[in-house]
Amino acid sequence: MSRTYSKREFLRLMGLGIAFMPFISCFDDEPSTDKPKTPAKEPKQKAGTAVTDQIAVTEEDVLMLSRNDAAYASFNTAFNKRIQHLPKYIAVCKTEKGVQFALQKAAAEQLKVAVKSGGHSFEGFSSNDRGMVINVSLMKQIRLISDNEIEIQPGCLLQDIQAYLFPKKKLLPSGSCGTVGIAGLALGGGYGFFSRKFGLTCDSLLQLRLVDASGTIRDTKDDETLLWACKGGGNGNFGAVTSFRFRVYNMPPTFDSYVLRFRNMTAERFANTLSAWFDVSNTLPDEAFGAYVLNGKTLTVLITTYKTYSGFAETIAPIADLADSKSVTLAASLPQAMKRYYGRKGPIFFKNASCGLYRDKEDILGIKDELFAQVSGNPGIVFQVNTLGGKINDPGFAAGSCYPHRHLPFLGELQAYWQQESQESRMTTTFEAIQTLFRDSGIKAHYRNYPDINFKDWETMYYGDHYARLQEVKRQYDPEDLFHYPQSIRL
Repeated sequence: MSRTYSKREFLRLMGLGIAFMPFISCFDDEPSTDKPKTPAKEPKQKAGTAVTDQIAVTEEDVLMLSRNDAAYASFNTAFNKRIQHLPKYIAVCKTEKGVQFALQKAAAEQLKVAVKSGGHSFEGFSSNDRGMVINVSLMKQIRLISDNEIEIQPGCLLQDIQAYLFPKKKLLPSGSCGTVGIAGLALGGGYGFFSRKFGLTCDSLLQLRLVDASGTIRDTKDDETLLWACKGGGNGNFGAVTSFRFRVYNMPPTFDSYVLRFRNMTAERFANTLSAWFDVSNTLPDEAFGAYVLNGKTLTVLITTYKTYSGFAETIAPIADLADSKSVTLAASLPQAMKRYYGRKGPIFFKNASCGLYRDKEDILGIKDELFAQVSGNPGIVFQVNTLGGKINDPGFAAGSCYPHRHLPFLGELQAYWQQESQESRMTTTFEAIQTLFRDSGIKAHYRNYPDINFKDWETMYYGDHYARLQEVKRQYDPEDLFHYPQSIRL
């Protein structure tokens, strides 16, 4: 028989920790030494089971925290110090039954619901004011169920998953920062070093279970449209996911990285290096990844591959030959190499967002002078472009998910960091000026996992022509709009 712990005893057993940095900001930080947690497997209820009476739970299932509880502040900590919310309840869920109970309570009290797993939403969409937060960060079970399939609970971080898979010589294509949660990443798309070879993280998603607004357990094996909607549009829109099933791949044993540094950048050098980087990126094999990162007047270019190619150095020479310095690491152990990107601890002040998806360099070169002036003249502003393309543009993957931007092979990201709260207004004003620059130049497509609260036409920017179909799924699983945040799917 399991023991029912007091609230205080239960909290002592919990491991807490929030950490996050965007992709390139993670580079060269100390790796985490946290170990993944894999609690015993929870017996599953049959999908389609609705809550008809008040469900019986203990603190083994859920801990309902209100603002008077000492633990509330710990679970309400935001990595982004710029954004603070005060939900009425934080439901710390450990089981699927606990999620059902919490949603039953939210519906009874007519509270809007946000879902928090890793808690790394750029705009704080995983929390709210005066509503309920379904916190699934303690649901961290991982189970390899066959040679090429894995079952993962929504509280698992990328570093947890890699720590579990790498000793088994397996890989789930995902992001780079270890403290990002798998749930938010996969439900919004998910990209990283391995996406050009294997597709987005959501393209490896085979099945999921969620609890919808009525408290009913849903399984996507019974509804292919729900799976389609959750692969790129599932972030807190239709229910609270309680488990994922992914396809996994054989882990490449080694990882090569080329880090190029450019100092004292000028507008002319910005144009030349950006053009060279795009030209090189268009010739990279699918096993390779590239990032162009302008931070003030310093440029860092990262190019990686995990398959040794003869002539790879010659392939990247047009950009490498322009660099002031180079750092090359060949045939590093892939598990060790990944830890270099796991990130550092927060919280910090920042604002990050998608800065557009691009067809080619012409989408940026048309505004190059104004863009360089804004970035180089405002310390703390970072402009970054990452390679997509490759397998991401596979027609089969496109048909199976609502991610709409597969034809656009480059992703822009805008970042801003500051130390003091008093600096926020200046930094966010500059940030919005750059976003306006891109918007006025015709850039309209954006990545849902990098949201910006200031996007006016976010419905089509994130979801393209798929928004109306996503609304149909919303009506089916959340007809009262229980799951709601500033850019959630609307009825």
